[in-house]
Amino acid sequence: MFTTEAAGGVVNTSNKFGGWNGGQTVSEVTLDSDEEIVGIKGSVGTKAPYTIISSLSFVTNKTTHGPFGGATSSEFSLPWENGSLVGFYGLAGYYIDGIGVYLRQILKIGTWGKTLPAGPQNNWSFKLEPTYHLTKITIDHGDLIYSLMFTAQYGDLTYTSEKMGGWNGGENVSEITFEGDEEINGISGTVALSRGTYAGLTVVSSISFMTNKKTHGPFGDVRGTPFTVPWNAGSFAGFYGLAGYYIDSIGVYLKATNY
Repeated sequence: MFTTEAAGGVVNTSNKFGGWNGGQTVSEVTLDSDEEIVGIKGSVGTKAPYTIISSLSFVTNKTTHGPFGGATSSEFSLPWENGSLVGFYGLAGYYIDGIGVYLRQILKIGTWGKTLPAGPQNNWSFKLEPTYHLTKITIDHGDLIYSLMFTAQYGDLTYTSEKMGGWNGGENVSEITFEGDEEINGISGTVALSRGTYAGLTVVSSISFMTNKKTHGPFGDVRGTPFTVPWNAGSFAGFYGLAGYYIDSIGVYLKATNY
């Protein structure tokens, strides 16, 4: 159940979502006037025969409220930029069965991996033009993700981005070629520390690209902390992150819709 206050002091409280059964504990999160939600995280579990949200935390620009409920190993995390939240939606009955987020305009989701750049040269970005379709991703990988390169097409026009990362090279170069009606609707991967000559760096150690047809990957070495972020078909607008010798982090540009 959610309570909002308009600029004129008008308070609105939503209906209670879910809860055909009652829980053991009722908790309230009260946000300060200058506090905004910038992400949610939690886990998915089962309450036979239902798949449910077993735990949930609300991340703000000040703190993390939670976790509420009982955590499982099937975790999810969805961060967003300050000021982007519009609302929540999902499925519910006896319990909260699913949760999604309404967000504003084109926005940045993430990143996963290293958070602070060593310098401006470490930032990378690929934005998909509105009329273009992503046709290919080139991944240089080995025990981690060394570089990414993107190719998009509109009619007879083809655009290939610069290579993101890859100051070092990996052992393998793989290409994902997308069909004309195939769209990315999520990524998953892992974050870990690099090994070898440049050991101890926080990097993207593996990545998979999910589409409306299949999952491409994983590429790299699946080790470390996992992450997964799905989105609605048609909302993908690009990737961004930090890079140097390797892909240090990755985030997603998404167009306004619900996630």
